Amino acid sequence: MRSIVFAALLALAQLAAAQPALKVTQLAEFADGLTQPHDGAFSPDGKLIYLTDMRNSRIRVLEAMTLKPVGSFGAGELSYPHDAVFDQAGRLLVADTGNDRIAIYEIKNTQATLVGELKGLAAPEGVAVAPDGRVLVSNTRAATLSVFRDGTLERTVGSYGAKDGEFANQHDIEAASDGSVYVVDSGNNRVQVFDAALKHRSSIGAALGLNGPKYIAFDGDRIWLADENNHRILLLDKQHQVLGMLGSGKRGRGPNAFYKPEAVLARAPHVWVIDTYNDRIVLLRVDQAFY
Repeated sequence: MRSIVFAALLALAQLAAAQPALKVTQLAEFADGLTQPHDGAFSPDGKLIYLTDMRNSRIRVLEAMTLKPVGSFGAGELSYPHDAVFDQAGRLLVADTGNDRIAIYEIKNTQATLVGELKGLAAPEGVAVAPDGRVLVSNTRAATLSVFRDGTLERTVGSYGAKDGEFANQHDIEAASDGSVYVVDSGNNRVQVFDAALKHRSSIGAALGLNGPKYIAFDGDRIWLADENNHRILLLDKQHQVLGMLGSGKRGRGPNAFYKPEAVLARAPHVWVIDTYNDRIVLLRVDQAFY
């Protein structure tokens, strides 16, 4: 048994070593007062980042290209928020995990007003808006996905398990421009891909040696995936093959070293790593010809 376990660990180490490290330059860092930030969203004009400051139960607002703080909101309203996304009306939807809801904010510059909520959820840790306007929610505690249309629950799918369409401690949910839905199935160390009707298409992970992946970000045809317990961020192409890696695979703190990063934002050639257990967000420029 020991030899089998050792062989498996060696294979994973060799796999990590084979993935090309991306060269980066650190441009900015923000850590002041953050406690386990989890994910974030660009403002519709791309100038600001709305960062879920999870353990402080609030949203921090930062200038995207400097990471200068320009505001905060949600204290006293939110409870351990994990994810955030803007809908087609320009409202910010926050996965308000501790309150079992999606909190809806009207945003005006750095000012925010709570104007509504989507209820009946179970510790939602991921929220996405599909191209057709549906709101997709990842119910982590219930191992299900909920679909809302025009503020009304349309259906809930999924259950606990490891088969196609089943989940274990799933976190992020994202909708691609073609309607495909990606669910980061953290407890099963994979990402499941569904069509727009939530019919399972494929799974990513077996060949990547994932360990507790959490949140993803689309950047054109590329996908960034935060592989939390491996202390790294993977860059995948549209066929889900690895193009490169941020981080060494070991815990650290530096321009290209992280401690259990949970999320990433991207806009080529820039990447914002939400370095969760180092309590910071880092802006990097990827110095890579193909990128």
